[in-house]
Amino acid sequence: MRNEPVPTITELNLYVDDDALELVPRREAMRLQILPMQLQGGCLICAMVDPNDILKLDELRRLTGKDIKPARADLRVIDRGIQRFYGERDDLETGAGLMEPGLVVEADARMGPMLGRGEDAPAVALVNELLETAIMSRASDIHFESGATKLQVRLRVDGVLFDHQSYPMDLHASVLSRLKIMAGMDIGEHRLPQDGRFDARLRGKVFDIRASSVPATFGETAVLRLLPKTATGLRLPELGFSAEHSGQMEEHIVNRPHGMIFATGPTGSGKTTTLYAILSSLDRVGRNVVTIEDPVEYQLTRATQIQVHEKIGLTFAAGLRHILRQDPDILMVGEIRDLESLRMAIQSALTGHLVLTTVHCNDAASGAARLVDMGAEPFLVASAATSFISQRLVRRICPECRTEDKPKPDALETLGLQDDGASYYRGRGCDHCRGTGYYGRTAVFEIMMVNDIISSAIVRRESSGEIRRLARSIGMEGLREDAVRKAREGQTTLEEIVRGVWVEED
Repeated sequence: MRNEPVPTITELNLYVDDDALELVPRREAMRLQILPMQLQGGCLICAMVDPNDILKLDELRRLTGKDIKPARADLRVIDRGIQRFYGERDDLETGAGLMEPGLVVEADARMGPMLGRGEDAPAVALVNELLETAIMSRASDIHFESGATKLQVRLRVDGVLFDHQSYPMDLHASVLSRLKIMAGMDIGEHRLPQDGRFDARLRGKVFDIRASSVPATFGETAVLRLLPKTATGLRLPELGFSAEHSGQMEEHIVNRPHGMIFATGPTGSGKTTTLYAILSSLDRVGRNVVTIEDPVEYQLTRATQIQVHEKIGLTFAAGLRHILRQDPDILMVGEIRDLESLRMAIQSALTGHLVLTTVHCNDAASGAARLVDMGAEPFLVASAATSFISQRLVRRICPECRTEDKPKPDALETLGLQDDGASYYRGRGCDHCRGTGYYGRTAVFEIMMVNDIISSAIVRRESSGEIRRLARSIGMEGLREDAVRKAREGQTTLEEIVRGVWVEED
């Protein structure tokens, strides 16, 4: 049996009936970039840019309960069809044509009206729709990647990149220009990397959007990072701290009036979020809390938050000098980047302040060695530091489709585990998790408290391996142990632990 040719839809032969529109809500049509056209028996004819997009066809079948017959259409035709036919339907049903308030973007006055006009309208609608979809999908990043024949858009959800949609390259220039205008970047500069930012508000939530563009082989690529601006509900147990770790934090860290707490790990491992959770656990009513960050990722009540602005000389070191004149009780330094900042932070901790900060290294034991390598005196590090917290993020198993699972031998071997009959779990995949089996992320931790043994090792300039051996000998639980325990509790999978490529060597 021969496959029927895929018809091509233009504005001249575009016809849509109400029965088809009823099957796909407007929001889903915009997210999927499709236009439901006609219902013929048990088959729904849909216009789409790529009729061979199997994932999108499967999602439409699940959404509508109908077989899908795709038709090929240009994105502009689909966009205009959605605006026209869903708009007419909304007018008839509401009598006013008023839609639910959607995305609101707040940026530099130079960006112009959000709705756009004329030739820019498709790019404006596309960028707005992608931002809204990303926020609704819990994405942390949107990637706009230029290729030889198409503009590929990918979303990072729960730390993993997924293909979202591809668009014709004739949209590339207008989409990148729109992003630059929104972020206050120079739309005439295509040869150099640029950075910018803007705010977006959706359903009462405010996001700080960080934009970055770089020149590439087939044209500029851009990445938007979505940072929620509220720290409401940040609590240590909710981040993944075990009862034992929470007890350590409460007894030895949160209740300490002075000293330095270091959160360690690679970029994107949730270090700053952990520091905010610690701040949220502290009594801030009778204390002066000041933070200096780049960027300010969350808004925290009863705290003075300062944004680094290196172009005007407001660096971490310069900010710290002035913060200390503000009579602070608690300081949070977003990142230790240079020796001057490190020395000032250590001096603050030694003179009665509680200092929270981050440093890039692989594990807790490497944190102390990293500070000495930066040029700090070992005895000062040993005197000031109270704890090093190392962490990684792993995806949570979807609670809607979690099922018991037999552990795979290769995963057990990689993690150095025996098949002792313990129960493990996985997600089967459902609509709630979009078929991935995962929903959200949690953190795995190791906490190294700086006691007399660790302090002496730091002063002796011991290697990170020796410091780690000493910490393990006095009871420190490593990242791997915490991760495996969470797998046995049904929070994550062994495969997700292996995927992180951070399993430490004993």
